[in-house]
Amino acid sequence: MVRILASKLRDVELITDTGVRLGWVYDLSFDEKSGELLVIVAEPDEDLDKSDFVVDHEGLLLIPVSAVRSVGEVIIIDSKKLAVKSKLRGIRRKTA
Repeated sequence: MVRILASKLRDVELITDTGVRLGWVYDLSFDEKSGELLVIVAEPDEDLDKSDFVVDHEGLLLIPVSAVRSVGEVIIIDSKKLAVKSKLRGIRRKTA
């Protein structure tokens, strides 16, 4: 297993597998009890329409770690696993 320091991920570019530039790594969010890495917090690209994406109160993108396909010079995000508001609305409707 290759180990990567969190500090090395700061400002690494996030791109979907379909070529959409999401932004750059700003921070990481962990579960306080388990230590599990939950989301990548990203500074969005200035051209990205954030209206469909899950963002925090500061407008930063919240990218689930489960959507990460690869980490290298850039981080590739699986667009099918990317949490977007339209998908979350559909889930709420189904469970309601």
